[in-house]
Amino acid sequence: MNDGFSLNAENLHAGYDTEDIVKAVSCSFAAGTFTGIIGPNGSGKTTLLRAFSRVLPSSGILELDGKALTEYSPAELGMALGFVPQDEGRPFSYTVMQVVLMARYARTSRFSSLTPADYARCHTVLEETGISHLQDRSIRALSGGEWQRVLIARALAQDTKVLLLDEPTSHLDLSHQSDVLSLMKDLAGAGSTIIGVFHDLNLAALYCDRLIMIKDGMLVADGTPADVLTPEKIRGVYGAVVVAACHPATGRTFLMPLSARSRKNLGVRETPLRVLVVSGGGSGADLLHFLSGRGYDLSAGILATTDMDYRAARALEIPCIPVLPFSQIPAHSLEKLRRMAAKADRIVLPMHPVGTGNLPALSVLRESDPFKVIVHLPEGREYTSYDFARGAAAAAMTDLCTAGASCTSTYDGILLFLEQPDNKIPPLSE
Repeated sequence: MNDGFSLNAENLHAGYDTEDIVKAVSCSFAAGTFTGIIGPNGSGKTTLLRAFSRVLPSSGILELDGKALTEYSPAELGMALGFVPQDEGRPFSYTVMQVVLMARYARTSRFSSLTPADYARCHTVLEETGISHLQDRSIRALSGGEWQRVLIARALAQDTKVLLLDEPTSHLDLSHQSDVLSLMKDLAGAGSTIIGVFHDLNLAALYCDRLIMIKDGMLVADGTPADVLTPEKIRGVYGAVVVAACHPATGRTFLMPLSARSRKNLGVRETPLRVLVVSGGGSGADLLHFLSGRGYDLSAGILATTDMDYRAARALEIPCIPVLPFSQIPAHSLEKLRRMAAKADRIVLPMHPVGTGNLPALSVLRESDPFKVIVHLPEGREYTSYDFARGAAAAAMTDLCTAGASCTSTYDGILLFLEQPDNKIPPLSE
């Protein structure tokens, strides 16, 4: 495929009948890029793509390679821009090869016949999409995934400079998803302009150079996958609670959904309960994930920047106090912890190794109201097994629990403690 064309939209409006679905969208797409359009169901993703392809009428500025789209004849547009719908009717029993060959007629003069080069090109795209073995089969006998690959092959056979894809992997299995999107990424790398609508955010993040996010027909975010797929944006646009992390194999952003529970069910409080989790050594990572989807206003304590708990807090966008690993905790960090503890409605302390370096953090908790502290001590463990401060840590824990802190070995016990309406909770007995 030759170098792609740029596509530019300014103040674009499009819809059906008299109703605008896409409202005042401005964005541009450079040649040699693969851009994903994302957004919740009904947000206007497909409408925007159809406006780009001139399937739907639109108002505003819409330019292809610096020329208004309305100035292109149907034949010119057919050679410049390809469109792959989510699905398409199959009213006739054409073979797969016949459907793909139809794309080549856009590149021939009127009454001309197809050439051997046209047939060769169609054989190539059938190979690229993995459907050569289906070339003589009736399209009515194909599965949804096979038909989708035929539609993609037909668009590729047009050899257009811009390719628009409406959820190109919605009917494909995992292997064919990877094959098709890798092919699109290669085409973009060779200079084509690829724009696709995606339902699967992780696929979009893995293959696209750039994402634009649509909500209620308006563009709300535009940038790299890491810039767009933040937990805050996903909550605001999709209403979902997720963790955004860096995939260890690809280095790309990927999302993990968390189970969400309505804040209405979290006790009698009208405002979120403020919960401080004081952890370390990986003891709090799972707990932070566990609590983050339950509507609490979480904060984390002092965490070394190499700690798993620190990475979890960062991924969940939970405030914490970062410190250098293997060093004494600075006085200003301890003061921040005191302020966090004073503001917290509850303090959860997952037991973790305590040495002379982090012992001062435990001392700060001893200054707090012990009745708002709960200790998570795994079953079968003793405080002494976490003490690397010559007995000082175990003594501090014993004093804290004697003063009124609760102790539990389960996450359910932590939830029971957190959801009590009264701060002055008698210690749990397990």
